[in-house]
Amino acid sequence: MGAGKYRDAVLVERMAAGGGRDRYGNLQPGDWVPLFSARGWLRQTSGKEKIAAGRLEDTATATLRIRASLTSPAWGITGADRVKVRSQIWAIKGAPIDPEGRGECVELLLERGGAVE
Repeated sequence: MGAGKYRDAVLVERMAAGGGRDRYGNLQPGDWVPLFSARGWLRQTSGKEKIAAGRLEDTATATLRIRASLTSPAWGITGADRVKVRSQIWAIKGAPIDPEGRGECVELLLERGGAVE
């Protein structure tokens, strides 16, 4: 695949451990910290709306291809990480796959949006 399709700046973030406790003793999540940045190709699919538990849910899905070698940190991405691309934050909905079987790129399924009241 030509390099011209990989025109989106991608930042993969992971939540840091040890966010501490609040004044009630509840564990607090850590901050999001950059894991790595790369060039990618974001392909959005049309959004969908549905009614769930009496609330309108509006979500958008996309696939993201990141150029990667077999030793790239992209293979360590998990569903607990998140992606920033085109000024939007996307949740990762699946483990990274190698769509062409050559170890040249990683593909992720992404989702953003959610319940709206």
